This record gives sequence, C-alpha cells and structure tokens, in this order.
Amino acid sequence: MPIIKALNLNANLIFTEPDGEFPNHHPDPSESENLKDLRDLMSQNNISLGFGFDGDADRIAVLSSKRVIKGDELAYLYTKNMKNPRVLGEVKCSQNMYDEINKIGKSFMGKTGHSNIKKAMKELNIDLAAEVSGHIFFKERFFGFDDGVYAMFRVLELAQMGIDLDAELDKLPKLYSTDEIKIKTTEENKFKIISQLKNALNQSTNLPKILDIIDIDGVRVRFENGWALVRASNTTPVIVTRFEAKNQEFLDELQTKFNALITQIKARFE
Repeated sequence: MPIIKALNLNANLIFTEPDGEFPNHHPDPSESENLKDLRDLMSQNNISLGFGFDGDADRIAVLSSKRVIKGDELAYLYTKNMKNPRVLGEVKCSQNMYDEINKIGKSFMGKTGHSNIKKAMKELNIDLAAEVSGHIFFKERFFGFDDGVYAMFRVLELAQMGIDLDAELDKLPKLYSTDEIKIKTTEENKFKIISQLKNALNQSTNLPKILDIIDIDGVRVRFENGWALVRASNTTPVIVTRFEAKNQEFLDELQTKFNALITQIKARFE
C-alpha cells in the first residue's frame, strides 16, 4: 500500500480486498473473536503492534504483545504527546483514564454516541475524545472526527518516539473490569428499566455505600472501591452494563447485585 511504502513500515497486511459481505469475520474490532486472525499473525511473525478496523474504518483496535488496548487506554496514551489536553470520555471509560488525565490536563465525562460526542467536543473545546469501543476523535492536529487510520498514525507516532505502550499501561493502578454486558429487552422497556433503576438505587439497602450517581447517560454509580454502569443502548433493544473495581471480589459483588436488581425490575414489564 502507498501509505506503508511512504512511511517505510515493516508491515504485514491481512484481508486487504474490500468485501461488503465480510467473509472472514464480523467487522467489529471490539469483539475479541474478531481479532483472532490478527493475533495469530502477530504471534507467528513476532510483530509488536497490530491494528484492526471496523467496516468503515472509524473504529480501531490496537493490539500489543500483551493486550488489546481499549479506546480509553488509547486516550491516556495519546496524552503522553499532548500539552494540557482537554479530553472527553464516555460513561463506559475507566476511572483510570479520568484520574490520570486530570494530572496533566482536564477530563470530561459525556454521553456515548457519535452525535453526543461531536456536540460536547464543540461546547467544551475538546482536543481528544474517546469511546471504549475504539472511536477516537482528534481535534488536536486533526479535524475533530473519528478516523481509525489517523488514530493508527498517532499510535505509530508514540512508538516512533520510543514510548513503550505496555510499560505505560502497566504503571496505572491495577483495576478489574468487565467488558460490556448486554441484557436483551425491548425498545419500549429499556428506558423504563433505567428509570425504575434510578428510583431503586435511592431505596436499596443491599448495595455498598454509594458515593455518587452520574445520570447523564443511564446511571454510573460510584463506590469507594469501584463503579457500576447501567444504560440503555442508543441503537438496539438492550440494556448495557459495565463494572470496574479495585479488586476481583468487589467486581463480582457489584455484578451480582446489579444483575439481581435489573432482573427484578425487568420482570415487572414482562
């Protein structure tokens, strides 16, 4: 490819021919099984960095030798080459991202979704916005929209600068988290369930002490040792949950208790 030649990259390519029927795998880089071929290629050829894209290349998956680097982790890494960054995350982003970026700039939490992010970027004068799923929006040195290929260039820039991506991520406080967990419901009921959950949180005595509830997009409930997110999907009839904690035991506790609460509320509408 011309880009690879121009950058003098030692790169291997897979699935280079466009095919709208996606014969190799579903074009979603946030799903682990869709990255198997890329992982195998990296392992067989001792490749240190891998990149995967979705069907229209506005989302990116970055693979190192140790991990799949999520969108919120990428946001943190990108700020290693930014001055006083103003960074927008979504409600699914790790607390590490917000805490670490606030040490060198300012972070903001916003709603999930392309239109929501573009609106908030303009209102808050944001340099960089990120979703866990791999949508990365650069305004600093770019045009303010999500472009997976440009996001790849910015990762290559970090590598060229000598920044060890894995080493930087290993420095972060150890947290335990789940991927997005989807609970099927109906378009009609998904917002009703969230509304009922907000009421239930104010009455529940079964949960640990709640420090804060952020309700800009569903509910992100913060505790001393972690947080739980429950939100209605923007595009499908599902409830989406995600959990993060300082230890595995508290992660399991949050997941168990919130799942029980959601199941109880969901049963009222079935």
